[in-house]
Amino acid sequence: MAYEYLDHPAPVGGRIAFRHNEPDNDPAEYVTPAKLAAQAITFAYIDGSSVNEAEALNSLGRQLGTDHPPYDPRPLQGMKGWLRFMDDLVSLSEREAGMVIVVDNAAPLFADPASWVFELIMIWVQQLKHWRRRGVPCHLTFQMDADPAVSAVYGAIPDSS
Repeated sequence: MAYEYLDHPAPVGGRIAFRHNEPDNDPAEYVTPAKLAAQAITFAYIDGSSVNEAEALNSLGRQLGTDHPPYDPRPLQGMKGWLRFMDDLVSLSEREAGMVIVVDNAAPLFADPASWVFELIMIWVQQLKHWRRRGVPCHLTFQMDADPAVSAVYGAIPDSS
């Protein structure tokens, strides 16, 4: 059900959703990247099974149009890349009509306690209040199981790397 509401404002907007394959799943009801773009809602999709931490962080930054990529997730000196990314998401919240992130094939990420997915959730929760204050959509959706419909609808957008 999460994909049908990606363009909804608060109070529905502003949540983390964990999706599993559902028998009544109808991709025709999904809010598409084209519809999000038509509403000036910034969007990013990553396949969690095919990216490491740096690739995930930088792909998200590029796709969302953040101000300061590339990000180094764990630099020897200076600010951690995830914190810079969070700061950039706060800046996005001041100028975009909403934000949606879809992480496909996410279940294996949660099996690793050192996974980058926990950094993403932490910074997402911290920056959410800025979007909610404006009453605009802000969604982080984890597609836990492989679902060809999700990759067909959301993964067809090329990463601008």
